[in-house]
Amino acid sequence: METTIWQTYPQDEVLLLGISNTNNSNIIDNFVEENNLSYPILYDPGSSGGVQGGDVYDEYYLPNDGSPYPRDFIINQNGIIQYANNEIDTEWMIIVIDNLLYGGEVELEISFLENWNMVGLPLYTSNSEYQILFPESVENTLFSFSGGGYAQEDQLVPGKGYWLRFQSNGVTTLSGQAINELSIELSEGWNLISGVSELVNIISIHDPNQLIIEGTIFGFTDGYSLTETIEPGNGCWLRSSGDGTIVIQN
Repeated sequence: METTIWQTYPQDEVLLLGISNTNNSNIIDNFVEENNLSYPILYDPGSSGGVQGGDVYDEYYLPNDGSPYPRDFIINQNGIIQYANNEIDTEWMIIVIDNLLYGGEVELEISFLENWNMVGLPLYTSNSEYQILFPESVENTLFSFSGGGYAQEDQLVPGKGYWLRFQSNGVTTLSGQAINELSIELSEGWNLISGVSELVNIISIHDPNQLIIEGTIFGFTDGYSLTETIEPGNGCWLRSSGDGTIVIQN
């Protein structure tokens, strides 16, 4: 049960449910406490104990190479299961939850210039491969920055910034689920990051440990320039005084 995912959502919008294959009250109480459940346990009728044999598990059986029974469920407000899986697929779980909370897909137009651009992924997408998102880009030119050096990448991750090269000016349209908030891990020194699905002013960045060094947030358009905003789909540089976490939100 991916409690770290459930706990990122306000409890008045998302309730954490639990399914137990036992009627032992002590086991149920411990299960509720250990998993920080916010809703009473759902006893799985028909179970003879253990992880198999319950009616709910049997109904949503998903055979694959892992455990034969689902470990995670997402249920809508009508009690209908929207997601059931026995593997850890955190990215898709977040997409499903955001879709239930905030609506369907959105589209964003991202402009780019000939040659090198700093880009980011402002939506949760079903395919984050860079040549799917940016079909006009030059092959093998997506680079992230970490630990003082660059690394070639194939896919984009929300919150990270990248260099990507294009042969000409243009616009691409991205489709996916809106990102309203991102927790971004910073390392001491320079970091290449990106933002959420809407324009964010840098003064609204939640930086409880005051990691961001003032006057060190730069965008790139034919050259570096100080920026006061983080635009959807664009990357930016910032310098941090240490390791820690910042939060960017709408």
